[in-house]
Amino acid sequence: MSAKIKAAIFDIDGVIVDSMKLLSDMPAAFLREKGITPRPDLGEQMFHRTNEMGAVYMVKTYGLSIDPKILAKELIAYQAEQYIRQVEAKPYAKETLQYLKSHNIPLLIASSNERPMIEGALSRLELLHYFEGIITSPEVGSSKENPDIFEQAIQLLGHPKKNTVLFEDGLHAITTATHIGLPVIGVYDATSASDQPEIRALADQYVLSLEEWLESDAAVNLTVP
Repeated sequence: MSAKIKAAIFDIDGVIVDSMKLLSDMPAAFLREKGITPRPDLGEQMFHRTNEMGAVYMVKTYGLSIDPKILAKELIAYQAEQYIRQVEAKPYAKETLQYLKSHNIPLLIASSNERPMIEGALSRLELLHYFEGIITSPEVGSSKENPDIFEQAIQLLGHPKKNTVLFEDGLHAITTATHIGLPVIGVYDATSASDQPEIRALADQYVLSLEEWLESDAAVNLTVP
């Protein structure tokens, strides 16, 4: 018998908002504004890192004469301005959140992004009020390759792990979640398209859009796939 969904954890970037390309491009744009030519793989290198970890990487890789902590603050400020102003919701994000909340299912954000960016963008998009709270990798002190962020989210939501689902697009995060037994709904995003085979193999359910999830039996019955 399938377990009932009693709580849900949402990644933001690539699931709720269409921001992955923007986030991938911003570190390179940031360096160019400083007169530094970025390497072609900078976006990929920064993807799995928090801004603090990314700043350390930038300082070492590009030989920058700046304290990584100061660089991280500059990077965050630059990204926040671009992100909050430009990012848009993915199709059926609002409908998905409305549907779950209408069934009294508490929702929590677990993101690698910075809290001010999340709050600013979701406030502008009028989506922030659907969530009970936010947990971020920078605040936890580790990336989603470590299960701490998901364990804390589960604890805050207050429901058994088997009754809590994670909506996530990133392979590294999905790998971590499945290793701790957290049910995962893998959501397609163009930036993770090359990871589709691995994500499909790991996730309890894989959808090409949130609309597809809303129309699935799992959503109709509110059960863990």
